[in-house]
Amino acid sequence: MDIKIKGRFMEAWKKYFPGSELPIVCFYSNKLNNVEFPKAPKPNRKGYTCIFAQITPVRKGRSRAFNKENLGCFGSYLPFGFDTELTEEVKNYVCNVERVKKSYNHLESMYQHRPPKQAQAKYLVFKRWDTLEEQDDPQVIFFFGNPDVISGLHGIANFDTMTPYDVIAPFGTACDSIVGFPMYELASDQPKAVLGALDPSVRTRFKPHLLTFSAPWPKFLSMLENMDKSFLATDSWSNLKSRFSRVK
Repeated sequence: MDIKIKGRFMEAWKKYFPGSELPIVCFYSNKLNNVEFPKAPKPNRKGYTCIFAQITPVRKGRSRAFNKENLGCFGSYLPFGFDTELTEEVKNYVCNVERVKKSYNHLESMYQHRPPKQAQAKYLVFKRWDTLEEQDDPQVIFFFGNPDVISGLHGIANFDTMTPYDVIAPFGTACDSIVGFPMYELASDQPKAVLGALDPSVRTRFKPHLLTFSAPWPKFLSMLENMDKSFLATDSWSNLKSRFSRVK
């Protein structure tokens, strides 16, 4: 990546979203390049470990890489591209355990509308923004944010669009919202950002005020380009961002 983009965003983030958590970037790679490939976690009492538990160290600045060998939840294989077919295990869990889809037919139809894509390389790498290096090739960036932060990201994502639909909130797992859907959007002529962490089963992993906001890399670059020209530079936004530090 152009390392100048890294510094430019850091300045803009500090200016317009002071005190807010830095985003995480993910991309496929066949090389680890000193990124940790952790051991597979021991299953919890439910039989799995959520990816959001596994990327907690990434939020603290420790880059990590994953594939089917060390992902702790079988539900993340499909969104991350390490499976491309709905397994009986996933169908049963989604429809009969979590009960977030009415039937197998409803679930299968959902993936017909957005067919899973094969992982492009051996690893899916996650890095916090400030740890990015020139050798990295970002594909998706995602944020953890409260409603004020999400409001700003939502607004800037729609700032230069010709329709009001450049942020979507499709149904899916939380892993789908940070990887599956935004990776899928990369193939679009007008890639959309994705609002996520709306899956009821993952909400216990999140503080009540947090959601995710994910953007395919081209969408993110346009957002960054427009920050100084947008509402973020107005008194209205200054009044709003003054309360960022009070929400933890």
